[in-house]
Amino acid sequence: MSGNKIAIIGAGITGLTTACELQNSGYSVHLFEKRSEPGGAIKSAKHNGWLIEYGPNTLLLKDQEIKNFLERSGMGTELVAANQEAEKRYIVKNGSLEPLPSSLLTAINTPLFSLRAKLRILFEPFITRSRNRDQTVADFVERRLGKEILEYAINPFVAGIFANNPDELSLRHAFPVMDDLERSYGSLIVGAVSKAFKKTGSNKTERKLISFKNGLQSLPSALAGRLKNCHYNHNIKSVQFREEGWVVDTQMGKYGPYDQVVVTIPLHKWTQTLLPVGNRELQALGNVKYPPLSVLLLGFKKENVEHPLDGFGFLVPNNENRSVLGALFSSTLFKNRAPKDHHLITVFVGGGRQPELAEKESEELLKIVLKDLNELIGLNGDPVFKEHVYWPHSIPGYFPGYDKVLDTLADIEEKNPGLYLAGNFRDGISVPDCIKNGLRLSERIRLETTE
Repeated sequence: MSGNKIAIIGAGITGLTTACELQNSGYSVHLFEKRSEPGGAIKSAKHNGWLIEYGPNTLLLKDQEIKNFLERSGMGTELVAANQEAEKRYIVKNGSLEPLPSSLLTAINTPLFSLRAKLRILFEPFITRSRNRDQTVADFVERRLGKEILEYAINPFVAGIFANNPDELSLRHAFPVMDDLERSYGSLIVGAVSKAFKKTGSNKTERKLISFKNGLQSLPSALAGRLKNCHYNHNIKSVQFREEGWVVDTQMGKYGPYDQVVVTIPLHKWTQTLLPVGNRELQALGNVKYPPLSVLLLGFKKENVEHPLDGFGFLVPNNENRSVLGALFSSTLFKNRAPKDHHLITVFVGGGRQPELAEKESEELLKIVLKDLNELIGLNGDPVFKEHVYWPHSIPGYFPGYDKVLDTLADIEEKNPGLYLAGNFRDGISVPDCIKNGLRLSERIRLETTE
């Protein structure tokens, strides 16, 4: 096992997880990253008392496997749980922030949905299964729960997770749990109730929204710190198989040979020069869209914000005709994210809904955002802190027909023994998904190299 030499391309959370697990198993691992630091889309920064996140803001801890991994990484003592206030989540309706129901009573009384919409939900168990194995999220929700639930619950929810639209995503690939409930139980409600009464498995743990004392980037930094061979500031020119093995060519020179290589580069950056792929394969992978997204991190004096910001944040349905997709109340979510007597708000703009807005210059975008914030949470002062982060390619959209993408990835691997392809374009986009993918991939490599 110790004779196996492996290259990992990309120091995002998937690559780091894979690298650490393989190194712990005795493999010689070399990690290559084009930037000067690890983390990929996970990036935290401190500015005069402000602790901000450029990418993901939280990690949902809900199973023992992830918890064990965090403890192995040495981050168990750095973990911080979200404040209890963060359990409240708002949806914008008719220009006001309305809390999502958190109990049966609040569900009955919520003004978010009409009486007709609430009664419509009761009929959900009687809706037949769809024969379409690649239905969109929008088609599924409207069929099972009605149009109003789609517009004022699922539409903003999808914008908050994928920065995209529910009619452009495949249910089976974007939300496999919902697809499984319909397929296995014939109903979301029946399935959820049945699962609730089953005994909790040994792999389950208390659901908890977490971060770390110094932000989410603490995790990739800790993982990278455990690796023996990290090559930063290496722009990958090509990953090719030669007679002696896999060779990684960067602007710093050629490295290798390696017995295996793991590539976690986003699909939109793939070229024939970079990887051993053909035109047909690139065309299939090129169908995956990464919508542009802008993130504005804004700090205000508490006295200048009328709303108490007593929650996780708010999401905006498309029907509300707003310029923002939603916002996180970051300083409510976790302690020590803003100076005393200040609020930190993280605002998201663009995505698949309004990609043109994401591309605007900072000052123009700020004016647009402040107009929405003023009307939604009440502002009577300018931000005392502001930061604009632009992601020209944010989150891959798992569109209907995504099986072709997955089949193409599997075919490339089959044609190139020793090449492994991983990232948030495969099996989930969240931080926990990517950690799990890294754990699964490392186990797969161990099995395939010891057979």
